[in-house]
Amino acid sequence: MLPFPQPLPLRLTNSVLRLRGCTGVTNHACTAAGFLRQHVSMHSQGAVAGSQSTSQQTSGSRLQDFFAAARRAVLRGTVNESNPETVTQLAKMMGAISLEELGLEEDMVSDPFLGALKLHLRDSRIKYMRIFEDHNLTFGLFCFPAGAAIPLHNHPGMTVFSRLLFGRLRVSAYDWVVQPAAPITSGSARARLVCDAVIEPANPPLVLFPASGGNLHEFTAETPCAVLDLLTPPYVPPERNCTYYRVQRQAMGWPVSLPGARRPVASQKMHVGDEVELEVFVPPDSFEVVSGCYPGDPVS
Repeated sequence: MLPFPQPLPLRLTNSVLRLRGCTGVTNHACTAAGFLRQHVSMHSQGAVAGSQSTSQQTSGSRLQDFFAAARRAVLRGTVNESNPETVTQLAKMMGAISLEELGLEEDMVSDPFLGALKLHLRDSRIKYMRIFEDHNLTFGLFCFPAGAAIPLHNHPGMTVFSRLLFGRLRVSAYDWVVQPAAPITSGSARARLVCDAVIEPANPPLVLFPASGGNLHEFTAETPCAVLDLLTPPYVPPERNCTYYRVQRQAMGWPVSLPGARRPVASQKMHVGDEVELEVFVPPDSFEVVSGCYPGDPVS
């Protein structure tokens, strides 16, 4: 049995998802199970190489098929709002990927807390499992303990596909009212709420674009959950950084109902289409993401 490498700590900073001491980490699966899958896959591909051309081969893997199609579309420049057919097809393919291919198990859907145990989500930190990354795209799994959250953040110039695999996840997403010429990295600006909902595994993948679809979003886990995430192009500081935001705090009102009695104004629930002022902020030190070893099939 191969040894299981220890997770490497990482931080989601206000610049980019950054692995600490991760120069030796590759895009291949790093568990024993993943290594064996990769080993078998390499031999299987070698067995058919002499009988079929590369263009004629099909992987038989929905994970590999999705990744290959997404990579081709990225290289062709067709993963954007101007090509809705391509985006719709990729979202459909992402939704068809099985949990088994990702190294997860079907019982995690019915019992996400069991899934948290199997993924070793022992504390409040989010775990990120990298599947693949290059200068064109980033592909990986985010695994959330119950109550964990990634604060509201932007995706400058990016298209992002996100699929909830198990659990319940609250998604709050905004778009700028006036699209800025460059990412807003200080001060504040008006944004419009485009989504505030709890999603479940039966929901189709979410897709956001550079200027629409909820380019600024926040994830909060209502139960343990896992999200399959592909974004293109990836964060590359300093040109393409990740900036965090929060709804600008309003001054507290104190209407007087009776002499000498005061009570705070109850906050009103927001609705899709409502506008707010979002201000740049730095997440607290308690916000941390650790790296985990991806347990599923490799992609290439």
